[in-house]
Amino acid sequence: ALFYYAGHGYEHSGRNYMVPVDAPQPYCPEHCISVQRILQKMQSQQTALNLILLDTCRKWYNPECALSQIQPLEPWGNTVYGYATSEDAEAYELQDGEFSSGIFMKYLKKHILQEKKVTHMLDDVLEDIGQDPLVTGKQVMEIKHSLKEARSLTDPI
Repeated sequence: ALFYYAGHGYEHSGRNYMVPVDAPQPYCPEHCISVQRILQKMQSQQTALNLILLDTCRKWYNPECALSQIQPLEPWGNTVYGYATSEDAEAYELQDGEFSSGIFMKYLKKHILQEKKVTHMLDDVLEDIGQDPLVTGKQVMEIKHSLKEARSLTDPI
């Protein structure tokens, strides 16, 4: 299963949240969608690989909000997180006329169909972002995983 989200988001105490366009400010977890809840739904389908790609900021701006109540995740394994940026940092976008996309998406599109282990594919994205002069010193992609088997996005279903 693959889940991709591009938009406003944040991380607070190791939990990631996606912010709907109509969420009141300042953002609090109860107005947002928890990525961990999405992963719980993915795990319930007993997938062989869960890939979460978050093209969002991970900076937390509202220290007065409490964390949302979320059941602990099962120790499922074979879960990979590809974050557009490192913890407590912002993710940058490219503007091309009316169209905009994240730096992360620019390089993800280049590598996503490679026939290699998903973490190695994401390593290639990380290296390309690291060499992009527009974000050098501002944005560093992060990869976290519990991959216990060599899984690729090109594996047969």
